[in-house]
Amino acid sequence: MDIKQSWGFIAISLGIISLLWSVMSLNGMIAQEHLFAEMGSFLSLTGSNLYDETYAENMLAVDRHKNFIILLTGISMASIGSLLIRGCYRK
Repeated sequence: MDIKQSWGFIAISLGIISLLWSVMSLNGMIAQEHLFAEMGSFLSLTGSNLYDETYAENMLAVDRHKNFIILLTGISMASIGSLLIRGCYRK
């Protein structure tokens, strides 16, 4: 196994880890969105003005952006790794 193929396997493994991380982050983001919706409805019923709706939207936008970056990194690392090990099993 040469250097190019070993870097390919490393890139593929990092890409898969990044893809798994983004899927787990997406699940957490869905739960967080549900929590913010429930918290907002509860605080609006009590008449409290402690909860600002733009805060929840900003937090979800930051998490969505971070998840998108991680997803793109995983896809690019897995594709680079697959290009590096291309033809390794044909020998």
